[in-house]
Amino acid sequence: MTSESVFLLTGVALISLGAFVDGSLGLALKHIRGWRWEHLWLVYSVLAFAVIPWILGFGTIKNLTSVLRLANHRDLFLVFIFGVGWGCGAVLFGLSLKMAGMALSYAIAVGLGAAVGSFAPLVLMHRQEIMTDRGILVIGGVILVVIGVALCSWAGHLKDQRLAQPTADPLSKQRPESVARWKQDLRVKVGVVAAVLSGLLNPMINLSFAYGAPIAKLAERQGAEPFLALNVIWAIAMSAGAFVNAMYCSYLISKERSWNLMSRPSFDYVIGLLMGLLGPVGLLLYGVGSSRMGELAAVVGWPILSSMGILSANFWGAITGEWSGTGRRPLCIMGIAIIVLIVAMFILGWSSTLG
Repeated sequence: MTSESVFLLTGVALISLGAFVDGSLGLALKHIRGWRWEHLWLVYSVLAFAVIPWILGFGTIKNLTSVLRLANHRDLFLVFIFGVGWGCGAVLFGLSLKMAGMALSYAIAVGLGAAVGSFAPLVLMHRQEIMTDRGILVIGGVILVVIGVALCSWAGHLKDQRLAQPTADPLSKQRPESVARWKQDLRVKVGVVAAVLSGLLNPMINLSFAYGAPIAKLAERQGAEPFLALNVIWAIAMSAGAFVNAMYCSYLISKERSWNLMSRPSFDYVIGLLMGLLGPVGLLLYGVGSSRMGELAAVVGWPILSSMGILSANFWGAITGEWSGTGRRPLCIMGIAIIVLIVAMFILGWSSTLG
């Protein structure tokens, strides 16, 4: 194996490590004591998406203000607007989880997001690579990622069915069953639409990375290290997404009139702080790893990030007992899904070594 191949595969490893950290953040949600999801997410999104990225930007990029002043206005606008789109995708994903359930939401949002996040930069910026050996490997790897995500979601659906406990609805006898079923079907359909929109919007953070490359190059010319120059992109894009997430969380808190839960000391602040500190690590490592993967970094790196994030979340789910008592069938399907995702990551990593 050549030194160049080792360099590229190190990039794959760094992206995988970042995705593992990102997929581990869900553990914090299991330890909320007095808050609701929107309270924790508000603290997390402001700290992880708005505060920390700018601290990292000013700490790692010399003359950051000069870089922003000299950068092309069109490049800055594209990075910002893609960040807003990413933030909207995160909000829609949360809505789809509530309406359509975890299994269906993950299958649509993550599977579609992995495909769009990879194919969009390939078609828009590297069209000449589509019919090459490297392009075919990338397309095959992304298809396997989508299949793996679908299998994960199927296994999750079967798990939820096994673990679901029937609950009595005191109003069920007071309304026709057909009306209740119609409302549930409508809720699921709205959730599916939200998941589709989320899958289309979430990869926009990757388009920020792809279209923000000239800004990163400018940061390098101003003295920033190549593997840290992408921090300027994350600062712009993530702060744009933070605004959308903070507005949505604030709306939910105001609607439920639960601001008082945040007005007193709580251990949940510690959880939000830890999430906020760890949250940017995933994208930071993604940026450092991608800087080692050449011109197709945005094409190859995103599906690797998605795959490893799913593997990480399921790993911690197994460790914390989420799969205990679900039976053999869901576990077998999940095992196949994990194998498919690992093979997909191998193929995508291999494609990055081809010139």
